[in-house]
Amino acid sequence: MTSLSHSIQSHPYYYWSGWRLGWCLHPPALSSLYRGVHDQLVAMAPHPMQYASLAYLNLPTEYFRETLSSRYINRIRKLADALKSIGFGVILPEGSYYLFVDFESVKELKGLSPTDAAMYLLQEVGVASVPGDNFYGKSEEGKKYLRFAACRSDTDIDNAIVRLKEKLHPVMM
Repeated sequence: MTSLSHSIQSHPYYYWSGWRLGWCLHPPALSSLYRGVHDQLVAMAPHPMQYASLAYLNLPTEYFRETLSSRYINRIRKLADALKSIGFGVILPEGSYYLFVDFESVKELKGLSPTDAAMYLLQEVGVASVPGDNFYGKSEEGKKYLRFAACRSDTDIDNAIVRLKEKLHPVMM
């Protein structure tokens, strides 16, 4: 079994949203398979990003476990509370900065497909989200979900919350 196992790691532990940096551990027999992907993923990493990554990886462990972690937890809770107040069904994530939310109880989004709901948010509200059905393949399970990311700055999240609260309303029962 060990000869078939491999590990591909990237930024989530370090909260590197949007950074193209990763590594791969695998048996030598699989090297040629990974080499083609490697060129597309890491060989094009900008030179300054390589130095920034080195500096980032050398920060003390406490920074990642305490400082950075608490920043993300606060951003997630803030965004989740705002989304709930508008009518989104929110379940807090366990180890991620993504919020996967049910949008069916938001008046302006009710009855829309996930793609149409995401486009409405982008064009009419000015807030980006990802259609939930992108994560379910051919299944119908994602048809009422959107994914929001709480990895932006506090200012960006606060601005998004203002826009969401100005333009969206819960469905009245």
